[in-house]
Amino acid sequence: MSEERCKFLIGRDGKNFCQLATELAKTDCEVEHPSICETCKKAVNPMTPESSVVQSLAKRSSSSYESEQLMAAQERLGPGVGTEVHKMIPKFLEQPGCKCKDMAKKMNLWGVEGCERNRDIIVGHLVKKANEVGFFSWIPKSGTRMVCDRMLSSAIVRVKTQQQNNPHKWFCAVATSPRKISTLATCLESMELAGWNPHIFAEPGSESSPARFKDNTINHAERKGVWHNWLYSLRYALDNSDANVIMTVQDDSLFHPDSKMFAEKILWPSPHIGFLSLYTPKHYSIVPRFKTKERPYGINRVHTRSLWGSCAMVWPRHMIETIVNHPFCKDWYGAPTKTKEHWERIKQQRIEEPWRIQNSDTAIGKLMNKLKKEMWFVDPSPVQHVSLTSATGHGGNKGRRNCGRCAEWSKDLFSQIPLEFNGNEPQFFKHKDLVVDSTH
Repeated sequence: MSEERCKFLIGRDGKNFCQLATELAKTDCEVEHPSICETCKKAVNPMTPESSVVQSLAKRSSSSYESEQLMAAQERLGPGVGTEVHKMIPKFLEQPGCKCKDMAKKMNLWGVEGCERNRDIIVGHLVKKANEVGFFSWIPKSGTRMVCDRMLSSAIVRVKTQQQNNPHKWFCAVATSPRKISTLATCLESMELAGWNPHIFAEPGSESSPARFKDNTINHAERKGVWHNWLYSLRYALDNSDANVIMTVQDDSLFHPDSKMFAEKILWPSPHIGFLSLYTPKHYSIVPRFKTKERPYGINRVHTRSLWGSCAMVWPRHMIETIVNHPFCKDWYGAPTKTKEHWERIKQQRIEEPWRIQNSDTAIGKLMNKLKKEMWFVDPSPVQHVSLTSATGHGGNKGRRNCGRCAEWSKDLFSQIPLEFNGNEPQFFKHKDLVVDSTH
C-alpha cells in the first residue's frame, strides 16, 4: 500500500482493512485505495483513532451511515417488472425465508430490456418457486414454465404501458471527479433504486462506475473541471436524447427511493420555473433574516442572489437549451476574489486553464435571476449530501453543506412532504404551460 506499511493495515482475502476504523465502526472497514493510507499519515493525529481519516473511514462503513440508508432503500421494491410480478402472486413473495424479494428488486433494476435479456433466468426462478410453494397447483407441472413465461410477459407489458403513458422523459447527468473517499457507487445505486437510468460524466482519475453503468459512462480524456464538465453534460443531454426533463447530479448525492415518483408528482410548481431542487441545504429551510424561524414543509420558492448547493437539480428542457447558449456561461470564470488586482490574475489563469473554473452553483443562481426564473426546493430534502470530503477543497458535508431537514428513509416521501407550495394550496403546470423566454 505504501513504502512504510501501517501496522494497523490488515490484509485478508486479497483485501486490506484498517484495524482502527474497524474497531470504531464495529464492522470491517476496507481500505480501497493507497491514497487513504497516505492521507492518514499526513493528517493530524496520524494512525490513531483520533485521525480524521480513520473516523471518516469508520463512519463511511458503519451501519449508521449511507450503507444503512441504502439498505432501507433496498427493502422497498419500487416500480418495475419485479413489482408487477409481485402484484400477480403476492403470497409468492411473502413466504418466510424466501429470496423472491431479492429477485423482484433485481428485476426492477434490470428494467424492461434487462428482464427480456434474462428471461430464462427469471422464468427458471418462477418455476422453481412455483413448485416449492404450490401457487400454480391448478395446472399440470408440464404447463408451469409456459404460465411463468406468460406472467413475465404480462408484467413487462404493464411496465411498458406505464412508461408510454408517462409524460416525463428523463435524462440524468451525474458529474464525478476524483475524491479521497468516493461516493459515486452509492449515488448511482440510490438513483437506480429510485427508478432513474443515470449517465456519468467522469473526470480523469475518477473512481470507476460499477460495471452495469459502463455503457452510460463518458470518461473525459482531458480534465474539464467542475463548470465545463457540467456544461458538457447539458449539451450531451440535448444532443443525445429527446428528454423533456433533465436532472443534473453531483456524485455525492444520496436519493430517497421515492424521489423520482415524488418529483413527477410535483412537476411543475410554476410556469416561470428555472429548476426544482431535490436537495435543500440547511439555510434554505430558514426564513431569511431570521436565525431560527423555519419555512413551512413542502415545496418552497427560495429567493437568493446566487445559490448554494446544486446536488440534484431538475430542469425543463427549454431551460437547458437557454443555458448552454447564454453569453453568461461563456464569460463565467468562477466567483471573483475580493481585490480587483488579485481577481484579474486569477481570471487570466482560469482563461488559460478552464478546468480551474468552479462555483457552478453560484453561476446557476446568478443566471436564474438574470433570466427572471424561479428556484424551487423540496423540504424535507429527499437528497442528502453524503461526501465526507470535497472534490474541490470546499469541505465535507457538515453544517450548511447538508440538508437541515432530511427526509427519513424509513418513511415514504408522500407522508413527510406536504403538497403545498410556500405553505399554500399547490397549482401544478404541465410542460406546455411553461413560459419559454429566449431573451438573454
